[in-house]
Amino acid sequence: MPRAVVALVVLALFGMLRSAAVADPLKEGRDLYKAGKYAEAATKLEQATREDPGNAKAWWQLNFAYNKLERYADALRAAETAGRIDPTYGFASEPSKYGETVARLQKKAGSSRRGALDRPLLEKPRPSEPPLDNSLVRQLSSSGVYVEPGLNIDKDRLASVIRELRPTRVMFLAFNNKAGSASLTREADRVRSYFGISDGYVIVCSRAGVAASSKSLNRDTLRELTRQVAPQMEGGDFTGGLERLARGLVATRQAQTARTRTTAATVVGGMGVLVFGWVLSRRIRHKRTMTARRAAVDQARSEIISQMNYLEDSLSAAPAAMAGTVKQARLDAGAKLDEASRLIVRARSEYDLTRAQRLLDEASACIARGRDALEGKTPSDSRGADRRGSPPVYPQARVASGPDTDWQAVPDSERGVCFFCSRPSLLSELTPVTVSLEGDTQRVLACADDYQRIKSGEPPSIRAFQRGGRYVPWYADDEYDPYRDYYSRGYGDRSLLSDLVTLALIDRMFWDWRTPSWTWGGGHHGGWDGYTFWPDHHHWQDYHVERAASSSFNHDRSDGAGTDFLGGGFHDGDLDSAGTDFLGSDDS
Repeated sequence: MPRAVVALVVLALFGMLRSAAVADPLKEGRDLYKAGKYAEAATKLEQATREDPGNAKAWWQLNFAYNKLERYADALRAAETAGRIDPTYGFASEPSKYGETVARLQKKAGSSRRGALDRPLLEKPRPSEPPLDNSLVRQLSSSGVYVEPGLNIDKDRLASVIRELRPTRVMFLAFNNKAGSASLTREADRVRSYFGISDGYVIVCSRAGVAASSKSLNRDTLRELTRQVAPQMEGGDFTGGLERLARGLVATRQAQTARTRTTAATVVGGMGVLVFGWVLSRRIRHKRTMTARRAAVDQARSEIISQMNYLEDSLSAAPAAMAGTVKQARLDAGAKLDEASRLIVRARSEYDLTRAQRLLDEASACIARGRDALEGKTPSDSRGADRRGSPPVYPQARVASGPDTDWQAVPDSERGVCFFCSRPSLLSELTPVTVSLEGDTQRVLACADDYQRIKSGEPPSIRAFQRGGRYVPWYADDEYDPYRDYYSRGYGDRSLLSDLVTLALIDRMFWDWRTPSWTWGGGHHGGWDGYTFWPDHHHWQDYHVERAASSSFNHDRSDGAGTDFLGGGFHDGDLDSAGTDFLGSDDS
């Protein structure tokens, strides 16, 4: 099927190119005129006159299109041009029709003869301009060279130069008079416009000067090139001077184009190097992050395998009533482990490893269920226990914190802050999680919202502020106190993502909050020992010791609370012409 599609596309392109190659603007213009599309017809017929200026039929048909568009002066100009090209009026259905048409158009156009082409190109020019008559047009159309009698110029040599310089289009005109560079400049522009030469040159000379017209070179460049050949032509070598000027014009344009391409290539190459460097640095950084994350996940996987082996070894000693529960717990853990292992092998992103870690956490919960069965505990006896050594997750306090909480009235030993969003919370509302910060794992406290986001696999972010060209985390910012500013700045609205950045953007120095080399943020005061946003903080430790002492929980195994997630640290020319007078009388 793809080959068939390619073949159809090639055939379609071939058909388009063939149609373009055989296009006849005169025929197309006539067809458009018959269809009543006069504006489109005029455009096609104008193209026909540019491609074949000596085609009287094209000019004659163009006059009808202009007439329909009420461009009477332009219509009259087109009709008169046709008459000058073919004085027998063979283009008209009857010779008398030509005179009738011209008379009618003269009446419509009036004395002003205003229009987009006000003065017919082939009408008699001003006395100061050389004539651009029918003979001139035919010679330029056929060979590109027009030389008035009386000048010693080799027309064949100039015609050969024109062929050598193709595809660049060049025309030569030589007048046997004393016209100066200003007049020659206007004539060069007029001829180039008439023949529609957009990427080429018209060179015009007389016995007193030389000029060139070009859309691709500016006026100063044209004047300089004509000045270089003026002495040679003034000495009588018109043919050599005109050839030298034509080759100089083409060479200068080619040099300019080469410089432009070189500059463009340099810019593109430089951008390519920058993009390549950026992509390479991101890949290196991603690889390092993935290596660190994979190592942590592999360690957790090894622990799960060890615990499963423990259940297998202990199964024979389990009471008959509990053997089924232990066996099922091991099977469930094994299924989670297998799924996590497949994810680890295929992991291409940190999100994949986060999903694998979540499955390993679920496998750990299954193992905990099996161990409880081995020890004869009921689910209620072991609620909240984590076999990897985490303390219990206690029920949240009945009264939740919020915008109306008076934090000044809450003792420091009972309040803390979410490490990620900086939300002030009661310690009972925070849950420990494990994040990876530039390859190092750290345990921090998270509010319920951020805990759920990390648990679902979303890359965690932290509230930070730009200070001195770098991101400073909220707990080290002098101007921010979460107890005072979190709700007053509108951060309580979870739809706002203001000031949240990825962990990787934070300077490594701010990760060592146990022995900080920086000053605590806006809540700093005498005796201040930092916000409680990590489980090793003494306020968190004291709080859980007190809670555990007042409950029936066996806290011999506890050194923290909650669930670990390695979800953090996602290291994740204008129309111009110019000339030169031979005797230093440049009047352009």
